[in-house]
Amino acid sequence: MVALRSAALSLLGVTASFLLTPAHSQTTLSLHGSGTTNPSKCFWHIMAKIEEQLKIRGRLTYRAVGSGAGIQEFLGKDINGTNTLQAYNDFGSGDIPIDSQDRQDWFDAGIEFVQLPFVLSAVGFFHSIPGVPSGEGGLNMTACLLARVFSTDITTWV
Repeated sequence: MVALRSAALSLLGVTASFLLTPAHSQTTLSLHGSGTTNPSKCFWHIMAKIEEQLKIRGRLTYRAVGSGAGIQEFLGKDINGTNTLQAYNDFGSGDIPIDSQDRQDWFDAGIEFVQLPFVLSAVGFFHSIPGVPSGEGGLNMTACLLARVFSTDITTWV
């Protein structure tokens, strides 16, 4: 039997849409995730809205513990990195996709999951270059210049 696990919160909406109709009052939906901090406020907002609309009891949680920790918890890796193939949560969120070897290990064990890109966000850039003022008259950081910094084409300032 193949267990299907989701690697993205967007599946919450699909899951919840089936649960917005009247159901047995003793049923409780529990869905727990962890991972990168960047989309956490978005997740918490979405989860609160879903919990408001559920016709059954629900407990949806997301722990903003960082991308690496979220991936390890989703994969069921212990503190030494040993893969137990027993997830500690229902979904995870990371800045990068799950490693292909980890993915293959799970698939070989008959456990499938999906990875979905779902949130894009802004990243702020600021500097502390001695002698270069902040604000007007300071560094003119264009998109092209920033790309050269991130690609390590520029590594020092003169």
